[in-house]
Amino acid sequence: MYVGRIVIVGQNLGRSYVAYRVSSRSFPNRRAEIRGRSILVSPLNPEDLAKNPYIAYNCIRVTDRTAVVANGTQSDMILERIEDGMRPLDAISLSLVAYGYERDELDTPRIAGAVHGHRAYLGIAKKDEFRVKEFDLMDGQSFMVATYEKANFESINIAGQSSKEIARAAFELSFERPVCAAAALSFSKEAEKESKGFELAVFNPM
Repeated sequence: MYVGRIVIVGQNLGRSYVAYRVSSRSFPNRRAEIRGRSILVSPLNPEDLAKNPYIAYNCIRVTDRTAVVANGTQSDMILERIEDGMRPLDAISLSLVAYGYERDELDTPRIAGAVHGHRAYLGIAKKDEFRVKEFDLMDGQSFMVATYEKANFESINIAGQSSKEIARAAFELSFERPVCAAAALSFSKEAEKESKGFELAVFNPM
C-alpha cells in the first residue's frame, strides 16, 4: 500500500517522540538532514524545486518541551505559535486552516503532529475535510496519519530506545516507496537535569 508521507506521535519508556517518513513516487531522490533543532527534507537535485515547491521543508522542529512534525512548511508556523504561548492543538489547527491542502496535481493533504509531555496531537487538512485530535499518551502507544489511504488517526506499532532506532523503524514500515525518515525523542528525566529538549536523528538509505 502506498500512503505517501507519514506523521507519527508516540511514547516509549516514558519518553515522547515524533517521527516522519517520506514515501514518494514522483520525487524519491530526497534525504533528511539535521540542522540545529530542525530536520530538513530536501531534494538531492535543487533543480527539482522548480518542478514542485512542496518537496523541501522542515519536517521536524523542536523546543525544550515540544516537538512538531509535519509534511510541509506548516511546521514552522506551528512551532512559532507554540513559542508564542499557544496550545499545540490550537497551533496545529490554525496552521492547517491557514495553509490548507497543497495545491498540486493530487491535492495532497497537509498533515501535522506534536508531542508535549505525555500529550500528543495530530491534524490533517484535506481539500474537503479538516480534523485535529489530542491524545493522552500511554507508554508503548503510537499513532499515525498519512497523506493517502491512512488519513484517519490510527494506532501503529513502532518502538525504539533512541531517536535513531525510531527513525529507522519509521523507514521500515511496510508501506511502499520509502525514501527517508526522521525522529525526535525527548531526553530521559535523568538527562533533562542537564539538557532539556529532544535528541534528533535521520535515516537515509543512501
